[in-house]
Amino acid sequence: MIQRRYRIGALHALANAIPTTQDAFDRVWPEADVAHLLDGSLYLDRNAGTADDDELAARIDRLIQYSATTGTEALIVTGSFFGEAAIAARNSVTIPVATSFDGIIERALDLGREQPLHVLSTTPDSAVLLSEAIDVEASQRGVSVDLSNHPVTGALDALTGGDPARHDTLVLEAVGDIDANTAIIFAQFSMERILPASADAHAAPVVGPASEGVAYLRRLITAP
Repeated sequence: MIQRRYRIGALHALANAIPTTQDAFDRVWPEADVAHLLDGSLYLDRNAGTADDDELAARIDRLIQYSATTGTEALIVTGSFFGEAAIAARNSVTIPVATSFDGIIERALDLGREQPLHVLSTTPDSAVLLSEAIDVEASQRGVSVDLSNHPVTGALDALTGGDPARHDTLVLEAVGDIDANTAIIFAQFSMERILPASADAHAAPVVGPASEGVAYLRRLITAP
């Protein structure tokens, strides 16, 4: 029986998120044909302060509208900074648009019923943003979670500066410092490049937003 193919868009602000996103689709949803769309100006201008939130949101809205014209049946925005803009852009298209946090929040709440959670990121903002999103969703559902977070200083600079081995070493060291009974939540798609090694090095679950985001989108699109 021939499997139905799905064309799914993936919007990125960092080139380093593309391989981990594609790997997640290959593992979790191999029937998806992924159309990657990269706009590096989103991260560069946010980081430099040369574009405000309204301008960045307008760019994301235009990119999502463009992706919808190319035959995509759904889209995932991989940038952890751009969730609110992605949510706002849903009003501009008729296809589902997932943020980078949608799937990982669901998994975190499931894990948080049984054990403490710790959010790891490679930028300070991402750890805080994901922790806040988990707290908000937990509160809305009446779920109590034991949640902490911290960024891995220098890891993203190493990755974007052409030293992925340094990035991986720093994140793995951080994983090793966390209590073995605490589930670890990666905040960024680019961190999933070391998800297998992290899972091997840590007794409790280690989960990432790319794998969970793809699984979330697959359930959303293929559910009867």
